[in-house]
Amino acid sequence: MSQHLNEQTIQQANTEFLKALRYLDYGKVSQAEECLKQAIHLAKLVNDHITFIRAAICYGEMLWHAEKYDASDHWLQLALDRLSALQLDMGDLLNVEVERAQSLLKNRRRSP
Repeated sequence: MSQHLNEQTIQQANTEFLKALRYLDYGKVSQAEECLKQAIHLAKLVNDHITFIRAAICYGEMLWHAEKYDASDHWLQLALDRLSALQLDMGDLLNVEVERAQSLLKNRRRSP
């Protein structure tokens, strides 16, 4: 892919992620889910790790609230594994999302 196309795809992935957040603000879960899936797909295409991690954690949390715990665990762990594999110092960029994912996974493992 050309650099310009990569930048457009990264921007579109980020836009889809932000649209998902807006839909969630208004309680439109099915629309948010579609946007999150699209954001994840686009982010994977161009190795946009930040958007992928943020969208996967958001999707995992959304599934957790829908009591779809196995699917939630999958997405939360996928995001954490991607972050770990990258060995990047994200500073404060993903702290809130990562802490939330770790908390949800930890709470799930404690429950019967």
